[in-house]
Amino acid sequence: MQKIIHLKDMSYSIPYSDSILETLNLEVSAGEFIGVLGHNGAGKTTLMDLLMGFRKSSSGLLEIMGEDPHAIARAHRKDVVFLSQEVSIKSSISIRQFLKFHASFYDLYSTEEEAHLLKVFQLDAEARIGSLSTGQQKKVQVVANLSVKPKLILIDEITAVMDPETRQIFFNEISRMRKEYKSAVILATNIAEDLIERVDKIYFIKDKKGSLYSPQDIGRLFNLSVEAA
Repeated sequence: MQKIIHLKDMSYSIPYSDSILETLNLEVSAGEFIGVLGHNGAGKTTLMDLLMGFRKSSSGLLEIMGEDPHAIARAHRKDVVFLSQEVSIKSSISIRQFLKFHASFYDLYSTEEEAHLLKVFQLDAEARIGSLSTGQQKKVQVVANLSVKPKLILIDEITAVMDPETRQIFFNEISRMRKEYKSAVILATNIAEDLIERVDKIYFIKDKKGSLYSPQDIGRLFNLSVEAA
């Protein structure tokens, strides 16, 4: 199976300051779903920034589909999408205008996927972005990015602003992407319960280190009363 993410002894330090992550090791194959957990400040968002190429690792190896995500010239740049609470969309345009603009950057953008996702998330393509709630705006971001049929979906905390019904639809579509397109998924979250019975593995960051666990360990890691079956 194709290796999507490869970390070997990767570390990251803020320039001229303290280390944030130390000697991380992780391999993610096509179709795998990895949940990234850790207490606030553990380095989950920093790891996502490194995977996206927003930051450059200080040492060790970090490859996305065999490429340095921080490099300018990358053959697989358009195979990676990023869903984040921090992403905002211009409020004066319509959903349709935004999706058309987004699609222009991706040769494999699927209007069939777009139509399906608009329907399941119950979005009116003519609605203005500024008229939408925060949760609805995140739905638009999901539609745009999943329509790309990406090989890697990176998600940072986006489910926190979704109501329970939308969250379930979101995870159903993520599951479908894994089955139909072999998309690998990395979800960094503080909502540990979201990962139960959904992810293949847990990557738990603590004291600057990362360790792999079974989903059945979620309750123990966070002292939750809810346990995976």
